[in-house]
Amino acid sequence: MIWLGMAVVAGFFNAFWTALSKKLLQHQSPREFTLVFRALTALFLLLPAFFQWTWPNSLKWWSLTFAAGLFEGLRIWMLARGVQKDYYTTYAFYNLTPFFTVLAAPLVLGEAQTGSLVFGGCLIALGAFVFHRLGKWSWTGLWGAVFSTAGVIFNKLALADAPPLYFAFWSFGIGALVLIPLEAMGGAKLRVKVMKKEWKKMLPVAFLSFVASVLFYIALAHAPASKINPLVRANLLFGFIFSYYLLKERQGWKSKALGGGLIMAGLVLVAFA
Repeated sequence: MIWLGMAVVAGFFNAFWTALSKKLLQHQSPREFTLVFRALTALFLLLPAFFQWTWPNSLKWWSLTFAAGLFEGLRIWMLARGVQKDYYTTYAFYNLTPFFTVLAAPLVLGEAQTGSLVFGGCLIALGAFVFHRLGKWSWTGLWGAVFSTAGVIFNKLALADAPPLYFAFWSFGIGALVLIPLEAMGGAKLRVKVMKKEWKKMLPVAFLSFVASVLFYIALAHAPASKINPLVRANLLFGFIFSYYLLKERQGWKSKALGGGLIMAGLVLVAFA
């Protein structure tokens, strides 16, 4: 159960950095934010990665790690784009991830798929939509959920052949690098002056992400992805608290409290499935 607890705590830190990022995204584009954010988190991960350093690694492992970094980078990019416009709606759609994960992970990874696990994932996703009741449709949140599911599957596959902190460093580093061609495809230039000016303000956000990543990857290395990824979605409960008190977003709190109850029920089912 220690790994399941670590996943929930990782959700807390994920919600914390996401709430703090909203102010930063008023001055940076989502791609600029994501590039610097991922790079700083990778630097934080470098020191603990040295204690688990393994070399050389197979071509298969590098391929899996590149895929994991690619989808994780896309996930954060989508999340940043959505949070910049609508924090709640983006988070609601993004938290469809448990539904996709409990269906996809057992099929791809061969993990046990029980009725309570599937029902718990559905409750978490339903709770997210109850949170979303007053919002709009969010393609960024939905694609973020898809990319998150793909990322966690590749994470789990790569973690079979490398220690979690070593893998996390390379995954985050690759995630930052793939954003450079994304920037070019988007047609907007990187504003280097803005990035140099803002990077120090992003250190607390990157550090919170670093803590969440350490907890998440260690937990994922020791427990099924179909349990860990849904349990991290406790971040929506924490996100409700942060958005209410920190961001002063207090509209529709009753429906959000109901959604929180559904999510909590789903988390219990997943944890004990």
